[in-house]
Amino acid sequence: MEYPVNVYSDVYRDNHANGHQELAELGSTCNWSELIDFLKQNPSFINKSRLAVRDGPLSDLNTPLHWAAIGAAPCEIFEELIALGAAKSLKNSEGKTAFDIAADIIEDAELLDIIRVPPEITEKASEIEKLEKGLHAAIKGRADNLITQNGQVLPQVGFLFEKKEFWFPISGMYGGFSVSLCEKGIETSSWCRVAGGSGQRHVIDREGNVELEEEGFV
Repeated sequence: MEYPVNVYSDVYRDNHANGHQELAELGSTCNWSELIDFLKQNPSFINKSRLAVRDGPLSDLNTPLHWAAIGAAPCEIFEELIALGAAKSLKNSEGKTAFDIAADIIEDAELLDIIRVPPEITEKASEIEKLEKGLHAAIKGRADNLITQNGQVLPQVGFLFEKKEFWFPISGMYGGFSVSLCEKGIETSSWCRVAGGSGQRHVIDREGNVELEEEGFV
């Protein structure tokens, strides 16, 4: 599964960038039927959000599930979003999950249970925070310049615990990071498919320590 990458809008071709903005517009205006239709036609957008404009405000990182919570959508909309693969663990730019938002404005206990973040994530918040710092360090160690140039938002490890693995591509790297859970914590293998590029494999332990286990492969 590809992580829902968020970069400056000018990093992508217009049609792809416009898809992000259309998605956010449908969600922010509570146009639920068209939002679901859009996602059925573009399933890879299920966890994506509005792109930031270079030198403009940062992205709000509101996914379709966040917009449904903000707009107090009907229960069936939440059910459809989850069925389409919406991640419950993703946080927006304010650090809130869709459940966090909904819990303040929606009293329907059944609906809240649909989007409640799994306990294997909430009960490991401290461990996930340390793993996330380590993963970000490993990514920036290989691609910090491109991350900054692209305005790319670094991945959330809660998403990894929910989905078990993901691919985090880096525009301009001609490659990216394959991230998965392992016995020690997290394992990430990265590739750079340009002249002189090669692979590296890092392991991040549950204290956030990063260790280079292997390099030189392609």
